[in-house]
Amino acid sequence: MSFSREEFEGKGYVVLRGLIEPECRRAVQRECQVLVEELAGQLAAAGRISQTFAEAPFERRLMLLYRDLPEETPTTFRRQLHLRGFFGLFAHPRLLDVAARTLGPEIRLYPNYSVRPKLPHDPRTEVLWHQDAGYTPGEAQELRMMNVWTPLVPVRVENGCMQFVPGSHRQGVVEHEKDQHYLRIADHIIRSVEGQAVNIELDPGDVVFFSNLLFHRGLPNSADQVRWSLDFRYQDATQPTLRPAQGHLLRSRAHPEQVVRDAEHWAQLSFG
Repeated sequence: MSFSREEFEGKGYVVLRGLIEPECRRAVQRECQVLVEELAGQLAAAGRISQTFAEAPFERRLMLLYRDLPEETPTTFRRQLHLRGFFGLFAHPRLLDVAARTLGPEIRLYPNYSVRPKLPHDPRTEVLWHQDAGYTPGEAQELRMMNVWTPLVPVRVENGCMQFVPGSHRQGVVEHEKDQHYLRIADHIIRSVEGQAVNIELDPGDVVFFSNLLFHRGLPNSADQVRWSLDFRYQDATQPTLRPAQGHLLRSRAHPEQVVRDAEHWAQLSFG
């Protein structure tokens, strides 16, 4: 399946199946395992766990490590992502080719790239209806960007897939309210369109591109495993980020000397 700009602009999202090859996915998963191993070592050194579950599968180890420390379980990794294995995904040529069709030749990795381990029955990871642009101050709807979301494990309703309201991006930035953990779209706005929501069920290698104006949420994880996923954004690099951080240039005709060169270069940089 090829990317359709018309579909993206009409529905606010496009799903591409099998876009990321296994080698790239394995590199990303290895780095996630490195992050989990570091946490296990820290917990063991502090005497907070009696075993490190080193033989547990990737989908369960983090959950087992923190089963007696539920409030301390990490929900997001960001500053830790400057490891070599993540570069191949963030700078994947196929992803950048898709972004270029909508954003043009100057592409920045926006300073909001994340790995999210969504643990079962954790209310902190139950993401409510929102627009990502709702978190950005100023002229958020003027920013030209594409959100990218891809899982490391099969994602279904049971383990907390996302839901989208097709076409909702055409409403611009709508009213949001503060909730306990996240912003959420005001009830009087979402109530009228919630029934149009579609489930975004994906397998490893699949990618969904969506507008930062699209109404979306993450369902609760009721499975007995961690739902590992990555989300990041590409932005037209000729625009400001409207944030103190400036992200990283991944493709450029105007300033090729500023582009992140390779995985080694990526590992020398820092978040933002």
